[in-house]
Amino acid sequence: MPISEYIKHIRAKIGNDLMLLPGVTAVVLNHRDEVLLQLRRDTDTWAPPSGGVEPGETIAGCAIREVLEEAGIKVRPEAIIAVLSGEEYNVTYPNGDQLATVTAVFRCRPLDDKTPSVNDDESQDIRYFNCESLPENMLPRHRWMIRLALENNASPYFNPPSA
Repeated sequence: MPISEYIKHIRAKIGNDLMLLPGVTAVVLNHRDEVLLQLRRDTDTWAPPSGGVEPGETIAGCAIREVLEEAGIKVRPEAIIAVLSGEEYNVTYPNGDQLATVTAVFRCRPLDDKTPSVNDDESQDIRYFNCESLPENMLPRHRWMIRLALENNASPYFNPPSA
């Protein structure tokens, strides 16, 4: 799904200026602990499904919706593995839109063995990868999120405050 109507409405008022947006990243692990990755059209990198929370939506509901929209599969969020924010998570898109994100990273499991498929215009490809042989063109933070999801810790990671 492209930009939401809510964000379009805000962008019409603020243009490309920095906007704070809550979001999710869904690290989906199947029964073989392979990770679901999408080849993003905007960055040409492999990444877990992610997106922004819509008004009135829960963050867990956002994770479920984003995976369904991007991969055509239903998932169950198991745990929040990290909550990330700060300047290192700011994003500037090719069109100049700037975001300051606050991202809840979920470990999710698919509800069935359905094969994921490109289900929207955000992805060029989407599939499961063995966690020991991830694609080269990934952001380091996405590799780190996958490692966190595999550790199965009881407590989520919170990035420390800036000094």
